[in-house]
Amino acid sequence: MMFERCHSAHEVAYVYRELGFAVSCIYGRVSLIATPALAAVTMPAGLGAQVRAALQEADRWAAIPILRYPRPEREWVFLVGPAWGGKLGAHTLTQLDEDGIRILESGQRVWLPIADHPTGWYWVSRPENAQSLPPRTSVIAVARQFIARPEPAIAWW
Repeated sequence: MMFERCHSAHEVAYVYRELGFAVSCIYGRVSLIATPALAAVTMPAGLGAQVRAALQEADRWAAIPILRYPRPEREWVFLVGPAWGGKLGAHTLTQLDEDGIRILESGQRVWLPIADHPTGWYWVSRPENAQSLPPRTSVIAVARQFIARPEPAIAWW
């Protein structure tokens, strides 16, 4: 259990800070602000489960921090590290958005779980620390494999 000894949002924030996350407390909740080095990728729960399984199969990361809310049809939120390569193009971002995938970029707030039980936001898989996050590029690339659209067939008459 991550927060078994915590009695306030400030104590929960301390736990996250010990893991290397720059968090703040606001409105009795704990959050972090996305940066180029630490961001989030959200996607539908079904797709998120597929992406998580594929990333774990690749066995590159000990922990893949994912949080979610227990209501049906809620998205999974992957905490991710920096992206490799250049920025994604507008066309790619539009395609991702059509499939329910969003990238929370620098300056956007990510609310973090403050309890171990799934009555609010909770960890599907907890972070080990702020330095061992899968790269944003890897999470997006795996998601794109599952949502790939077949190329239209060209008929030759």
